[in-house]
Amino acid sequence: MKLSRSEAVANWYSRYFPDALIFALILTLLAMILGVVFTESSIVSVLEYWFEGIPWMFTFAFQLMFTYAAALVLVDTPVVQKYIRKMANVVKTPMAAYMWTGILGAITSFIGWYIGPVVTSIFARALGQQIKGVDYRLISAIAYSSFTISLTGISGSIPLFVATEGQFTDLMGGLIGLEQTTFSLLNMISCTLIVIITTLVYYFIAKNKKEIVTYHDLAISPREEMAASAEPLAKDEWEQPTENNSFAEKINTFRPIILVIGLIGLGYLIVYFVRNGLDGLNLNSVAFIALVMGLLVQKDAMSYAQSFSKNLIATGSIGLQFPLYGGIASILVGSGLATIFTEAIVSFSNQYTFPVLTFLLSGAINMFVPSAGSQFTATAPFLIPAGEALGVELPRTIMAITYGDIWTNLVQPFWALLYFPILAVGTRLQVRDFMGYCLPILLAVGLIWGLALAFLPI
Repeated sequence: MKLSRSEAVANWYSRYFPDALIFALILTLLAMILGVVFTESSIVSVLEYWFEGIPWMFTFAFQLMFTYAAALVLVDTPVVQKYIRKMANVVKTPMAAYMWTGILGAITSFIGWYIGPVVTSIFARALGQQIKGVDYRLISAIAYSSFTISLTGISGSIPLFVATEGQFTDLMGGLIGLEQTTFSLLNMISCTLIVIITTLVYYFIAKNKKEIVTYHDLAISPREEMAASAEPLAKDEWEQPTENNSFAEKINTFRPIILVIGLIGLGYLIVYFVRNGLDGLNLNSVAFIALVMGLLVQKDAMSYAQSFSKNLIATGSIGLQFPLYGGIASILVGSGLATIFTEAIVSFSNQYTFPVLTFLLSGAINMFVPSAGSQFTATAPFLIPAGEALGVELPRTIMAITYGDIWTNLVQPFWALLYFPILAVGTRLQVRDFMGYCLPILLAVGLIWGLALAFLPI
């Protein structure tokens, strides 16, 4: 059977692209070598930057691990699985599954980069299980690539960063509001085009698909896939009687305890969002929502603890790899490598080429530092003054950095780890199995953003 071109590329990627951990280790070694060769930093200094940078991501990594384990606990209940199945049953065909996954992912990611991955992964997983003929690798790729416009959205790190009083406020001559970045004509048009074009690209990829690998082809066993399965637990498993009728056992399985705490949490969430509105949505509040919802629907405290422990294992890649990227970021910033890259671009730019070159530079740096805040901190002190000196509007420079930071996520597996814990539980799915399908999107998005930065008004 002759594969389509997109399938051939995806299979090549899966065969030759290393595991996400190996990718992080290779980039770590490369950053160390570049830091020693191209800067005045000694080997010991570079190792010190690495050592100091590893803890940068500790808090962030734990936030994500807790959020995803709590979200999986929520999914790991018959009542939630029932509604997921109902939602998935609305979609009848594989093509509709692909299209709706991309659209839902784009909308939820634009609202919040910490919301999109959870919602979209759960939805894609349910569709993969429910609808016959859905290629699970392709729908996983669609779910992940829908994340592309996330950091240009309401929760975008860099737009929020420049709209908040901080270390770069004086450098920029004041605050830059979201109306000049997130809700600018440049951003809204380019985001809309990206959603339309990526939907069309995946439509043609799906239409020409010859090899279908389903969720059930990749599933390891029913017991191992139960953590995030859309299939309900058997009634006898859910209501299994206990032989131990001791007082401690009765307390451990007394549902009103977690129900009361869940209701208290729900009450506070209502007060919190009445006070803060959508501004109250952030990674911490999303984690709290997942915790409270899980307490409200799980059977008892022991069931919650067992489910959380089981699902926390699925988030291990986040806890291991995020700190490694913190070390890489520290090397680039501490050694001055980021400054060298930036000055090289500035040296042969003009008013018209600067935004596009900044976009490409940010994309390259993102391969090493896939954190918008870290990258902006490293490059803004040089790129912002350079852009102003060349006559480039400040919001255009800011969006060029933002776009570049997101763009190469389509081939950099760091952010795929946000989707992997839910998509891959109980299966043999690997990140490299679906990243190859994102390569056409990389080209399309790069072209859209390059042209938008060059020609669209702010």
